Amino acid sequence: MQKSNQFKIKKPYIAHIESSLNWGGQELRIIEQTEWLINNGYKSIIIGRPSSKIIEEAKKRNLPYFELKIRGSVNLLQIIKLIIFLRNNKIDILDTHSSRDASYAMFVKFFTNIKIIRSRHVTDTIKNDFFHSFIWKYGSHSIVTTAEKIKSDIIKLKLYNKDKIFVAPAGVDKKRFDRKNIKNKLNIKKELNIPINDKVIANIGMIRPDKGQIYYIKMCELLSKKYKNITFLQIGEETNDTKTYKNKIINYLNNSPYKNRIKFIGYKKDIENYLSIVDIVVISSIGTEAQTRLVSQSFLMKSNVVATNVGGLPEMIQDYKTGLLCKPKNPKELAKKVSLLLENKSLRLELAKNAYLHAIKYNTFEYMMDFMLKVYNGVLNDENISY
Repeated sequence: MQKSNQFKIKKPYIAHIESSLNWGGQELRIIEQTEWLINNGYKSIIIGRPSSKIIEEAKKRNLPYFELKIRGSVNLLQIIKLIIFLRNNKIDILDTHSSRDASYAMFVKFFTNIKIIRSRHVTDTIKNDFFHSFIWKYGSHSIVTTAEKIKSDIIKLKLYNKDKIFVAPAGVDKKRFDRKNIKNKLNIKKELNIPINDKVIANIGMIRPDKGQIYYIKMCELLSKKYKNITFLQIGEETNDTKTYKNKIINYLNNSPYKNRIKFIGYKKDIENYLSIVDIVVISSIGTEAQTRLVSQSFLMKSNVVATNVGGLPEMIQDYKTGLLCKPKNPKELAKKVSLLLENKSLRLELAKNAYLHAIKYNTFEYMMDFMLKVYNGVLNDENISY
């Protein structure tokens, strides 16, 4: 990969706008990109709703932020406030991350010279009615997706020029996600009351229906019947909208004869510490998954990965080379693939080695940000972008 010039003439001021109230991988990615830009000499700011989790996190990390009451897809008062703020602060690029803020950004494009990047993080069905298709076609100067599948869907619907849609790699901090740098593995096992010699299998992510935790729990039950020295973890919490789903999962688990083998430990900010004790990461998603950075994190931590073949997961995981793939909504197949790894040490080691070598080349944060800077640079200067 050739390094970009990273704006040798001018480093632009980049604003990220996110209308979501919840916290997840998408919001974390925005926070970390903003942090990286500032640490590398760029001006960057996060725009979000006053009560949103992303604004709360920006405050905790002392990142610049602007609170905007993003209400509805077309709120002229708030759109005017946004335009005034962007103009007054001489923002060069506005990177938009959800559909509602994409609508606001379209008006910024129409009435200012500010460049608009539309980022799409999920593989949900794209709304293609007149209003939404108009925003897709005319609301940005370029589109960045987090999976080839998302790009393909946009092209199939004829919503945008394929030459101006770019697929961003899922980059993470290679120093942070390095087993050699984790000092407290035994303490974490002790904290969680996990026997030292137990294998640890984990599902990591927000507790939502699309993440398929119910199938993960059923897989855990099947494996618990077969193996004794395994502890199963669910790392992550529900959102404001998925409390009912979590209650459903907990009620199911409480009636399971293996409930003591499966531990729900909540959201962990220092996820790298908990990943350091995980032997196999199971991604049981049934939809919405793009190129999740959990795969990159797991690869760098040399944890094996078993995942469903939905969304962008097959783009990141080569079956039987860097991980194992199976059909969604199928706990028996998940259990079968995990069993294969548990019983075949040479396969475990080979997949982990291949995955690590792939990630150290293509899934680092530096690689991702070099890509983003090249996109920003091309859009800002009306240049053709190749990567």
